[in-house]
Amino acid sequence: MTRGIGLYVHIPFCASRCPYCDFATAPARTVLRAAYLAALREEIAREGRMLDRPRIRTLYVGGGTPSLLDPSEIESVARSLREAFDLRPREATVEVNPATLDRERLGAWLELGVTRISLGAQSFDARGLRALGRTHQSQDSTTAFMAARDAGLDVNLDLIFGWPGQTVADWQRDLESAIALRPDHVSCYPLELRLDPEASVANWPGGGWPVLERWRQRTAAAQPDDAGVARLYRLAEGVLGRSGYRHYEIANWARPRKRSLHNLGYWRDRDWLGVGAGAHTHLGGVRSANPIELRTYIAYARSGSARSADLESDPRAEAAMLALRLDTGLDLRRYGIRFGDEAASRVRLALTDVSRARLVRWSGDRASLTARGRLLASEVFVRLLP
Repeated sequence: MTRGIGLYVHIPFCASRCPYCDFATAPARTVLRAAYLAALREEIAREGRMLDRPRIRTLYVGGGTPSLLDPSEIESVARSLREAFDLRPREATVEVNPATLDRERLGAWLELGVTRISLGAQSFDARGLRALGRTHQSQDSTTAFMAARDAGLDVNLDLIFGWPGQTVADWQRDLESAIALRPDHVSCYPLELRLDPEASVANWPGGGWPVLERWRQRTAAAQPDDAGVARLYRLAEGVLGRSGYRHYEIANWARPRKRSLHNLGYWRDRDWLGVGAGAHTHLGGVRSANPIELRTYIAYARSGSARSADLESDPRAEAAMLALRLDTGLDLRRYGIRFGDEAASRVRLALTDVSRARLVRWSGDRASLTARGRLLASEVFVRLLP
């Protein structure tokens, strides 16, 4: 870990639950908020000791809605991070809900050393925001964006496409609205709706899963079909490409030298530590995860128990799939050095097979997804599974 590691910090609190969200979240006003943050600080301190105060190469504070934290809470977490780690990140990102970024909170994040925000705009269309169950307004995204710019921060805009009733013209306007702000980075995700219960449902009182399930079933029935979603994705490729954004990962575009360094660590299969409820870790080739449910996580953090190792993960398949998400693709020569000739031959055979369907292109020993392959990436990835 001499090059340093990535550090992900999970803040689960949200003012309201977006009905499409599959991340570990919890109400902002939960009675467990103080206990959670205390447990998070305990976990941070313990991991710092166990890993001998490693250098943090990149920092990402995600959620949930980290921008909901009060300045005193941000400062408390920041102090724990500085004490536990050699905190000198090349890039430090915090996820922001457009309606929650005020000057005082922004100042506290700047004190932590944040260099970049990821702004969950999702749409600039009022109908789109309603369809997605979002509580902010379009102008909130612009206001938050300008506040971050005034503070000298890089900005990523998150956008969602494929919501019920969305037309090609609607998506074109969303993309143009985003580009008009001149963000450094744009992430575009199709609306995906899981219809199975999640562990994080236990964090939310009230109607629980049946309410979410009914919303998701109605929404899924009204979404564009696969061909419609593909048309919207291709439109994003064209519009963003013509505007100077490099399509460097399946769902991500960036201006020159503005790619997400933290997320590149994931896709390049590097080491990272995740702290907080539901956070995942990849250290020394082993993947593990924390409990999602808040009470369970708090008990885990206080007890000092080990994370749950993912015994079903396959490092060889995961490394290949992650590399193929990037426009630089998978270098089979390096892959063979890491995992052996047999593993490399297996992957080469699988990718050669799908290249006949114009899903993969070759340049020497390097394989990368074609434009068609990015649309049908799951058809490629499934062939790499053991």
